[in-house]
This record gives sequence, structure tokens and C-alpha cells, in this order.
Amino acid sequence: MTEINENTTVEIPVRNLIALAVSLVMATAAYLTLETRITSIEHDNSMQLKTIEANESFVRDWPLGLRGALPDDLMQNAQIKMQAEELKKVTDITRQINNLEIKLGKLEGQVSEQDKKLETLFQLWNSQTQSAK
Repeated sequence: MTEINENTTVEIPVRNLIALAVSLVMATAAYLTLETRITSIEHDNSMQLKTIEANESFVRDWPLGLRGALPDDLMQNAQIKMQAEELKKVTDITRQINNLEIKLGKLEGQVSEQDKKLETLFQLWNSQTQSAK
């Protein structure tokens, strides 16, 4: 075997040297591409896990009222509250109308009673004026 020292030379054709350099560049590019994709996938996975944890927390806390209400729920609750108030007003108005109908019925009864009394008095007065003639 030959000894390797400072004066040892190696002969490599230029095309082989260029091919070696190109293959090193390609291997480095492939490694960096794979490293970037793996990092991107790991980041996406961690973001999805955070989203899932936040969703689990929301699903657990929202029905208990710890997370407030959704905008649609707020609008629906406001509409339900308005309808309940309107229903209460309508109920009060209905009650007042029923009370007025009862009072009107009493007044009609009193008026008819007074009409009968007036008619009786008028008949008595007519009979007395006719007997006085």
C-alpha cells in the first residue's frame, strides 16, 4: 500500500467533480425541503391541538354560561324577552277589557232597571193625570 503524505495527489476528472458538487447541492436542498415540511406539519399539528383544546373548553364551559352567549343566542334571547313583554301587555289589556265588559254589563243592567222604573213612573203619572181629568 502506498503511503499518504503531504505530497500525495489525487486525479479526479472535472466532470466527476462537478457531478459530485451537484449531487451535494441536490442532497442539501432535499434535506432542507424535508426539514421545512416536517417543521410545517409539526406547527400545523400543534395549532390544531390548540384549536381542539379551545373547542373542548368552549363546549364544556358554554352550556354552563361561563363563556357568555353566541351573537345569535343574544338576538334570540332579546326577541324572546320582547315577545314575553308584549304578551304581558296583551294579557293586561285583555284583563282590562274583561273588567270594562263586566262594568258595562252592570251599567246596562242599571240603565234597563232605571228605564223600567221611569216607564212605571210615567205610566203612573199618565194614569193619575187621566183620572184627574
